Amino acid sequence: MSPDPGPHVGRFHPFTPLVLTLCVAVLAVAAPGPKTAAALYTTTVVAVFLGGVGRAALRALIPLAPLWFFLFLLHGVLGDGDQVVILGLSLSREGLAAAVTQACRLGAIATASLTLYASFSPARFVDAVADRGWSFSTAYLVVATLLALPRFRARALAIIDAQRSRGLRLRGSPLNRVRAIGPVTFPLLLGALAEVDERGYALETRCASGVVHRTPLDPPLDRVGDRAIRWLAGAGAVAVLLWRVFG
Repeated sequence: MSPDPGPHVGRFHPFTPLVLTLCVAVLAVAAPGPKTAAALYTTTVVAVFLGGVGRAALRALIPLAPLWFFLFLLHGVLGDGDQVVILGLSLSREGLAAAVTQACRLGAIATASLTLYASFSPARFVDAVADRGWSFSTAYLVVATLLALPRFRARALAIIDAQRSRGLRLRGSPLNRVRAIGPVTFPLLLGALAEVDERGYALETRCASGVVHRTPLDPPLDRVGDRAIRWLAGAGAVAVLLWRVFG
């Protein structure tokens, strides 16, 4: 049996959150103005909290906050055009609209992506791909991409601790920090390359590149609601994109 996916969104078919994340990215890029972008971001955040992974929306604020501040300075404070006074500051009206649009686009994409990452179950996804008879190498590529960051982070922390025990100084003057780049980066890259070789050999021994049809251990149930959500979301994203391109 596959493990309990935990959050409510994890109880969907594994393809459903993936399709929704791609559709949110398409809609965010095609959003024509601040109102549409803000509505998309608000809808994404509400859906994430209803799905039981509200921490993903809060975690997205960490990288988004400095980007939002930069957009506010670049477009709102330094922008040209009609000026509007807000809290004693003279800001560009068009610049504020552009800043809000870009901020909501980034917010929707980051929130949807972190939600996918928080609810992703590699075992359920691989079983779903095997149940469809699709290529195992494609499934492994998706799984490896989504799970690469935790492995790299853990390896980087281990390398930093090991180099500190050997007397490497990571703090202090900027020169010390520049010197520490090589002793930390090179082992990280070499370890990543070695891991790629090891995983490649392991996949070959399991005939991952062959045409053998794999039998899923516990294929996730693809309900009618899941299929309807994927088709409606995909059709809506394609329709909006075509409208923006040809409309």
